[in-house]
Amino acid sequence: ATSVALVEGEAQMANPKGLSVEPTSGLPTVGQSPSGVDPAGEPANGAIESSAAPASVPAGPHFLESEWVMWEHRAPDKNSKSYEDNMAKLCEFATIEDFWRLWNNIPKPSAIFYDGRTKKKFKDRTVESFSLFKKGVKPEWEDAANRTGAEWFCRKTFPMPQLDSFWQDLVLGMVGETIDPADEICGARVVDKSSGTRCMYRLELWFRKKDETIAKELLERMNGQLGKASSSCKWEFRPH
Repeated sequence: ATSVALVEGEAQMANPKGLSVEPTSGLPTVGQSPSGVDPAGEPANGAIESSAAPASVPAGPHFLESEWVMWEHRAPDKNSKSYEDNMAKLCEFATIEDFWRLWNNIPKPSAIFYDGRTKKKFKDRTVESFSLFKKGVKPEWEDAANRTGAEWFCRKTFPMPQLDSFWQDLVLGMVGETIDPADEICGARVVDKSSGTRCMYRLELWFRKKDETIAKELLERMNGQLGKASSSCKWEFRPH
């Protein structure tokens, strides 16, 4: 996997799940529960000890290789005239610190997607999907970065805890650049495709080129990022 420098010439992120700094820096590694960080980005309930960062990992901010934007896609209403009318930016970030601070304020798919009984609202609205894309790239096929690209997608009735886990690991793999080739990645989506009483969800990884070699490498790296449980996923290739 590609190692992404936290600070030029200094320590690197090489954790197989991506987005890792030393625990003593006061930020969670991927293996630590996000519940250990409060919305302000500080350790909660003593879950993560805070102390001065060691010399090998300079104090933050720790900049990512790319800037990212989180989007929400809402259920259409009577005023919707286009796909863009139903999507909105939630937040953007460029550092590990900002990522965790914002990530812990965004609901998990299980908190708002249809669970077989109810479809819950995010604040005052119904959200059908979340997208995380590199800054400057919109989560739509018509965007210049996506127009000649493709995606891997898995449509499945995921158990809710597994869906949450896959979505977070996919995001961490993109942002931490452990899914290679990272430069080819545009973004990812998690979508509620439930209909009637049937639960159905979709995970998607979007990339810039319809290149078979690139697509196969991305799929292999993505499955490695998601772990053994991803063997239950039937990934399908779809050109844009």
